[in-house]
Amino acid sequence: MKPRDIYSSYLLVAGFLCLVLGLGNWVVGAIEMARYQGLLHKTAQTGLEDSYRSFQELDHQKNEEVLRPINEDREKYNAARVKLDFYYVVVSGGRVLFLLGALLTFFALIRVIRQDTVMKMRRLAASALKN
Repeated sequence: MKPRDIYSSYLLVAGFLCLVLGLGNWVVGAIEMARYQGLLHKTAQTGLEDSYRSFQELDHQKNEEVLRPINEDREKYNAARVKLDFYYVVVSGGRVLFLLGALLTFFALIRVIRQDTVMKMRRLAASALKN
């Protein structure tokens, strides 16, 4: 088998490409998921969200000043949840691409090896007929 046989097989190239892209998505998604899970635990709801109702006797401006840290933490928490969900999809897609690439590569390698074997057997048969 020659190297040209390997890189001229479109199935093998597509399988290898899916393997690399899937592995990249899987790794990047796992790293980012760990990052946002940590952020999620840092900004987890503290229970202060329910106590802001007692600030109704203040005027609107003072309410906003008092509630700003609670609202900012809630926004950070929600943003981290959305990004965590996104990276979960990225990891899942990476796994699917990796599996697809592994299957394509496996079957393409079998195909290339079979084609190479058939060509060698034909050459052997042709040289045996000449003798």
